[in-house]
Amino acid sequence: MRDRQNPFDGMDRFFDQMRREMFGGVGTPELLGTDEGTGWDAGISIEETDDGFVVLADLPGFDREELSVRLHDDVLYLEGEHEVGDGAGYRSRRVSERITLPATPDPDHVEATYHNGVLELRFTVESADDDGIDIDIE
Repeated sequence: MRDRQNPFDGMDRFFDQMRREMFGGVGTPELLGTDEGTGWDAGISIEETDDGFVVLADLPGFDREELSVRLHDDVLYLEGEHEVGDGAGYRSRRVSERITLPATPDPDHVEATYHNGVLELRFTVESADDDGIDIDIE
């Protein structure tokens, strides 16, 4: 894990939690591609492990093919849309989450599984050279 954390990481997590509690899981409009911003709270939790961390998202009712996960600059983007319809009725549910990760993950060592409505993402943290480097002065 990082020794120094970006002070804005905590603020991002705080505002994500505040948004979910105040607006009942309303999604972020720019991630949904709409102006209305209707979404569903995915019940995100992050747990630290010996070599990294695990992100868990509760997504009951979604099929694996309906979910999309993207990692960019230590931010995890989770999106999904589930539609059910027949001749008499139609229902749709969306999820859109932006999760600021607690450390820089190694992109070559990410595992994702989806079982019984729970998405599990296991990240190994990149080893940072905390000792720095020596620079010779000429």
